[in-house]
Amino acid sequence: MSGIAVQELVLNLIAIELEGNRTTANYRRIIKRDAMRFFTWLKAQGMEDLRNVGKAEIVCYYQHLCSQCSTAGTRTIGKLLSRATVNGLMTAVKKVFAVLYNSGYTKKDPFHGLDLGMRGGGGVKRRPFTEGQMAEFLEQIEVDTPLGLRDRAMFELIYSSGLRVGEAARLTMGDINLERREIIVHGKGSRDRLVPISIVARDFLKLYIGERFSRLDEAVFLGTKGKGIGKPMRPKEITRRFHTLLVKFNMDGIGRCAHAVRHSTATHLLDNGASVRHIQELLGHRNIDTTVRYTQVQTTGLKKVYMKYHPGEHELFETVDEVYEKRLASLVASKSGGMI
Repeated sequence: MSGIAVQELVLNLIAIELEGNRTTANYRRIIKRDAMRFFTWLKAQGMEDLRNVGKAEIVCYYQHLCSQCSTAGTRTIGKLLSRATVNGLMTAVKKVFAVLYNSGYTKKDPFHGLDLGMRGGGGVKRRPFTEGQMAEFLEQIEVDTPLGLRDRAMFELIYSSGLRVGEAARLTMGDINLERREIIVHGKGSRDRLVPISIVARDFLKLYIGERFSRLDEAVFLGTKGKGIGKPMRPKEITRRFHTLLVKFNMDGIGRCAHAVRHSTATHLLDNGASVRHIQELLGHRNIDTTVRYTQVQTTGLKKVYMKYHPGEHELFETVDEVYEKRLASLVASKSGGMI
């Protein structure tokens, strides 16, 4: 079997596996694109047969990616690829050799025992907004224009129900029940879930949608400018619009992005007593470990409060005082001659 034939076989095997795992079409497209990028690099090195690739070539490709600059994105163009981007590109390469090994076409997987330092990330972490910051952001959106009303309804809903940007983009009129304050969310891996929405989100949705409720298959959030007028918004458009508003309101900063609103929803629910299990259902996480990550911010905040107010941590707290010394002396006297 030729090297090209092996590459085609691998792509087919990956596609079958990903479809079986009910991943999204977009994710499958990204994995295929990134695998093809690796194949192109191999060809430039004079190596097309995946069966001859070893650890040295994997490390070389990883170092190659770490030296590449971004060619897209208004804020990242010309900068080195982030750790998250490099890890994402390497995910496709790992899948290539995993299916090759599991199918018996190679005796060894070059990734076995290979540590590229991919875990743990090193990129920018999303920072959730405080409740006050979210209120400040939302209330600054002017709703006296069609654009402003759409933005307020859209971001109120994302914050209300912890939606992913892609989930908000896929929402249709038929998915909304304003009377019951519920929406059907089409999540990752074709997993749908029914989630509640806040009163405020419902009210702004009602104002924004107007007479369009009968158009059940129509997207809820539509473009308002240029060629996108009346067309469903794409996830990237929602992300860009959020960033534009952040800059306008002087709220931009490291880790501030549209997906951080989803993190904020989880954090604020935790702060107000919601269980991790309920938040898992709301956010549509398949694994509760993903949801548990959201507790880190709450734990950090709890630690600050603990160290500020707990008497054992307070700088004015006297651990040893006269009363304590007398009690200790009495205890020692009563136990003298025996084991304490």
